[in-house]
Amino acid sequence: MVRNAAVTRRPRYVLGTFWLILGLLALIGSISGGNVVGILVSLALLAYSVYLYRGGRFGFVIW
Repeated sequence: MVRNAAVTRRPRYVLGTFWLILGLLALIGSISGGNVVGILVSLALLAYSVYLYRGGRFGFVIW
């Protein structure tokens, strides 16, 4: 039996908050240290947290 129901993805609030905090801390640290690569990495982390808040499919955790 085939269903035509639309699949909606749930936002990943816990993972999104985790990556948001890491991104903000990296942004503050890289701006205060003057590290351009760190700013780019922190912007990527912030973009990934927005992706997770919007219901992203892939969620990664670093312990």
